[in-house]
Amino acid sequence: MNNSLRMLYAAIIAVMLTSNTASANATDDAKSFFSSAEVKFGTNDFKGAIADYSKAIELDPKFADAFNSRAAAKFSLGEKQGAIDDFTKSIEINPTSADTFTNRGSIKSDLGDTQGATSDYTKAIEINPSFVPAYLNRAALRLDGKDKQGATADLLQAAKLGNADAQQWLKNNGISKW
Repeated sequence: MNNSLRMLYAAIIAVMLTSNTASANATDDAKSFFSSAEVKFGTNDFKGAIADYSKAIELDPKFADAFNSRAAAKFSLGEKQGAIDDFTKSIEINPTSADTFTNRGSIKSDLGDTQGATSDYTKAIEINPSFVPAYLNRAALRLDGKDKQGATADLLQAAKLGNADAQQWLKNNGISKW
């Protein structure tokens, strides 16, 4: 192998190693900003948390948890559409999070999008059939929509999963012997 070819290979390997190191550093930095944001969120500094979550996302655009947490911070500031957008992005990155679907469904419900909320709760249940919050939220929507039979089915499932509130509602309504 001639010297020029060896130098080219060495340069390519050096670029690859540098790229991997830079990528690892960006991921570590994103995690650091995420940790900082979590502390700020915990002290109700939602604007500061959003700034740090945004920096984490800038460094790692596939950081689903950062989108999810930034959505919660935005919701805490009343930025409901921004929260839905971030939950949606988190779902695009990680479509297997029942919690994220339930969170987005709750905001949709709050905004009057009953169909969208119901769809999100149903998807959360498909992902995790033991996820009680999705059953409870969907039951509440069904009760509001005068679908007592559907609400009862959701509450029965939540009760079977051990939810005391669902058990009490069923008992109070004479539907079950809880």
